[in-house]
Amino acid sequence: MLMDAARPDRFGAYGYHRETTPNVDDLCARSIVFDQAYCQAPNTKASVASLLTSQFPDTHGVVGMFGALPAEVPTLAEVLQANGLRTVCLSANPFLSSEFGFERGFDEFVEVFREVDLAANELGSVPAELLGGAAISWLQEHKDGPFFAYLHFLEPHDPYDPPEPFRTKFAAGTEAEGEIALYDEIALYDGNLAYADSVVGQVLAEVERLGLMEETVVVFLADHGEALGEHGRFGHVGTAYQETIRIPLAIRLPAACGEEPMRRSEIISITDLMPTLLDLLDIEFPPTMQGRSRLPLLVGEEEAEPRYAVSRSRGADETGGSERPDEVIYALTGPQYALLWGDAGDRVELYDWAADPGQERDLAAERPEMVAELCRRFEQWAATQRARPVVLRGGSAPAPQQPTGELSERTRDHLEALGYLK
Repeated sequence: MLMDAARPDRFGAYGYHRETTPNVDDLCARSIVFDQAYCQAPNTKASVASLLTSQFPDTHGVVGMFGALPAEVPTLAEVLQANGLRTVCLSANPFLSSEFGFERGFDEFVEVFREVDLAANELGSVPAELLGGAAISWLQEHKDGPFFAYLHFLEPHDPYDPPEPFRTKFAAGTEAEGEIALYDEIALYDGNLAYADSVVGQVLAEVERLGLMEETVVVFLADHGEALGEHGRFGHVGTAYQETIRIPLAIRLPAACGEEPMRRSEIISITDLMPTLLDLLDIEFPPTMQGRSRLPLLVGEEEAEPRYAVSRSRGADETGGSERPDEVIYALTGPQYALLWGDAGDRVELYDWAADPGQERDLAAERPEMVAELCRRFEQWAATQRARPVVLRGGSAPAPQQPTGELSERTRDHLEALGYLK
């Protein structure tokens, strides 16, 4: 299960003071929880492409507004389908659509967002209960066979427009007449998150009721985070600081696996999930994967070498044309430090995120030796990618695969309603 734009520090399981996520918190209490999980791109399409292919954006090429999933790369759904699992995707995000190639490998691909009447809902929000209800119905019908179900909720992604009582759940106060609540963006974001959590709780309760919980691996995550005023930004597309690239990640194993719930502090990437799940299921890996199985972490083992996460934010692209290379930002996150590149490589920032989680103090001028070390690691990673990153000399954006046919007017309308197209 995936919540779109859900940042971990707004979950109780990650220390948040508001009761935003009681159902996910309960799941986390029974899971292996990763405190330092990172997406490979702070935008849905590129991030989910990395999730489903175990490739980085500079290799799978899903980086522009209209880039499609490459047809030649095996997806997690295709591999599981080929190994006898029934596969379903329920998507509330128009970027995760068949028009961009994401239906591959799914026996059923339910584009829940198409059920929303944009004439009546000009904000483009897709109520979580639409997806939750569809998921519950599907589970009831297919409870007797092995399956892979991918649920992609739009909330808490903007527009922060939850129904009551979640809309005013965290309101700062009311006007004198007591009719109009005064709430800020953060309160609305938290309310949207709480709303999504309530529906996730309903789905999990049905999994329990159907007797599937102890036969099922449950994965909860986000595709990326969300800036809520940090570094002067709201949203997620054009920045690669911790608030947009760090994600919640919990994996609950059936009790028969014999593993106790635990917290892991190691860095893990979205690209690692496909090989980890295939390893857990003892399924052969396709050779195209770039992530690594982290199964040892699920069974309490230690790793000898620290891992690093690479994230790529795309440049602004509100017309469906090409992103601007000078606006692309990369982040290399290690066990203590994170290095960010921007302005086609002319801007370099270094942060000790362990001591400065808000990344407010740039240490690049003070720690040139650490900058050089992380640059060396980034160059090593870059050499493994199909396209050389645009922040390095000689770099260029990967050529995206174009969608098959024209996008439907309805998909364009949904993207415009969500603010992605102008």
